[in-house]
Amino acid sequence: MPKETFFNLSEDKRARIETVAIEEFAENSLNSASVNTIVSKAGIAKGSFYQYFENLEDLYQHILKIAQKRKLGLISSLPSPSGNMDTFRYLQRLLLVDLAFELNYPRLSQVERRHKFENPITSSIDPETGQRFSGDGRFHAFLSQGILHDDIATWVDTDLAAYALEVLSSWLSPYLLERLEQDSGKTIEANQELSSDPLVQDLLQNLLDILMAGMSRDPQIRKDFYSK
Repeated sequence: MPKETFFNLSEDKRARIETVAIEEFAENSLNSASVNTIVSKAGIAKGSFYQYFENLEDLYQHILKIAQKRKLGLISSLPSPSGNMDTFRYLQRLLLVDLAFELNYPRLSQVERRHKFENPITSSIDPETGQRFSGDGRFHAFLSQGILHDDIATWVDTDLAAYALEVLSSWLSPYLLERLEQDSGKTIEANQELSSDPLVQDLLQNLLDILMAGMSRDPQIRKDFYSK
């Protein structure tokens, strides 16, 4: 976590340092990122950098937290769903958030995607149960609820499926934006409303159909086999 001296800086100076850091981490891994490049582009002394941060990883973790906060902000900005969402409608909402994140914060999204690629196995602890799990906690919650509501087969390995969905959501968003621009024939602008766009809904629905075919509790032969 940055030192108190960083948070005592003016908002403009903090934002300038964060913007430069986002650009550096979008183009480079933590191991290849350069403090010299960051301080040069941000217009600060190298000694000042270490007054604000313990080291480069300290700044890197701060940028990852910014990405998480921006994504949470997008979740709260989406229109509230009408009525109860079933398991796969909830998944559609999660994918829509990642798509909006890619559209509105492409460089932060690139930082997060690079981080996941370079750190494929991450673990978290469920605050309610204390159980340790790998992958994105959002997708673990989705899968657990899906199994509970009998929407997802009990044979699904939740760690494996959560990781697969995490990778899918990270790498799918740039593709979806490119597809939307190709199909609509126009540039998708930042802050554009996506939740009601019919092209977005069609693409996400098609994706859900693919996922449901693989995970939903449907084929009778699976029911028979796993109920033995």
